[in-house]
Amino acid sequence: MKTQSTSISEKIFNFIFTFLTSVGFGYAVANHFMLGKPNKELLLITLCLFVASAASWQRKKYSK
Repeated sequence: MKTQSTSISEKIFNFIFTFLTSVGFGYAVANHFMLGKPNKELLLITLCLFVASAASWQRKKYSK
């Protein structure tokens, strides 16, 4: 059984992680397409992290 503070800290962590990965993904996309400085490794890593964080958030939301 999880305590209330654990649940709140998980929600905060999920929000921060999703926000940071979306910022990183936006930066990678802007560099790749708008600025003409392709960095495919950064784009792929941030895309994977963003998908993982969004999937984790959705799994937590629907597991209740």
